[in-house]
Amino acid sequence: MAIRLLVVRRREPRGSEGKGEASGIEGIFHKKVDRATISVKNHGMRLPPGLLTVASVTPLGTATLATLGICLLAADLLPENRYLDVDYLEYTLSVSLGGAVLFMALQDRLAAAELRRLRHRVLLSIVTLATATVAAEFTTRWLYRDVTTSANTGSYFTRRWLRTGPIQMNPAGFRGPTYSDAKRPGVYRIAVVGDSFTFGNGVRQQDRYTELMQTRLPAHLEVLNFGAGGANTPQHYARVVRVLGEVQPDFILLQWYVNDMEDDDTTGRPEFRSLVPFRSLHHWLSRRSALYDVASVPWAELQVALGVTRSYPEYLFTRLGDPNGNDALIDKRFLMGIIDACRTARVPLGVVLFPDTEMPIDESYRFAYLHDRVLNTCAERELSCVDLREDFAQVKDHRTLWASRLDHHPSARANAIAAERILHTFAATWVASAPK
Repeated sequence: MAIRLLVVRRREPRGSEGKGEASGIEGIFHKKVDRATISVKNHGMRLPPGLLTVASVTPLGTATLATLGICLLAADLLPENRYLDVDYLEYTLSVSLGGAVLFMALQDRLAAAELRRLRHRVLLSIVTLATATVAAEFTTRWLYRDVTTSANTGSYFTRRWLRTGPIQMNPAGFRGPTYSDAKRPGVYRIAVVGDSFTFGNGVRQQDRYTELMQTRLPAHLEVLNFGAGGANTPQHYARVVRVLGEVQPDFILLQWYVNDMEDDDTTGRPEFRSLVPFRSLHHWLSRRSALYDVASVPWAELQVALGVTRSYPEYLFTRLGDPNGNDALIDKRFLMGIIDACRTARVPLGVVLFPDTEMPIDESYRFAYLHDRVLNTCAERELSCVDLREDFAQVKDHRTLWASRLDHHPSARANAIAAERILHTFAATWVASAPK
């Protein structure tokens, strides 16, 4: 599509012609062309001679507009990729093209002195904005100084927390003290397999439910933590098989969370537009800016509210709402595989279900159908399963169950509640089964 630009401006006073070429920034886009008269035929109107002139575009201005236009057309042909948000690039180029045209129009209408004043105002605005942004960044860091982690594992807050040294990994690659594969004589070994909830994202190692259990159990009962961030049901299955073959457990405790059922296929998972168009810049800011990390939360919520993308609960229900759907059956097969592997090894299995605490846990809890499905499987296979929904629902302020204001992983309080309920359910069995 061709675009023709005509900029009209008031004619220079008589006697000003020939006083030299336009200087500085004024000469980039325009050169002056006098017109004696301009007739507006469609309206039957005739403007006085010498009132107006027509501004034409200089070669440099033409090149600038052409470059922006070509880049805009090229951006429309770019495929989606993980390095660049194409829609944002097109938006940026469109704004730049419009800004260039606006600048040309303003330059043609304003005198040189007015242009200088405008330029100074723009520069002052930029400096003011930059200063305010820096001040807001340090203010955000101070206001959120108590935050350990955020939902983004690569965020500024998580990296700041990690610099304090809260995580000690053992030689086996798990968070916790070193252990030997061979059990000491007389030891009853409890292996806990789970995701980031068991890993203890955002909490001190001693505040994890596995450590709290260990402190309340007799010394000859040993609790080993095999939590790994991002683990799902297929990965739980692989880890249970590994643990059964390597560390001689006497009991397997499987920790479950709703997104474990998503498995390895994340097709259709909601994607949120970042605040900046370039993904590399987005990741750089996310890792280094508290302000950017905090602002990204309402930005994502706004996209859901406006229908730009769907919410995670909607996505998960689409995939798993039907218990006989393909995704639900695949996840159930992996869960059944865990049960069968433990029974083949003659190692008892228990399951603890952690609910999503982003919202209060009441009758409107949006993942109840997933909890009920796992509980039904436990009943079918005669397994002891602990569902923490009722325990967490008794907490008046559900936000106290969060690791931080920006992270819904279990807090120290949530871990303590979980440890109490797990011990109430299983401790007697463990003690009775331990070597005398």
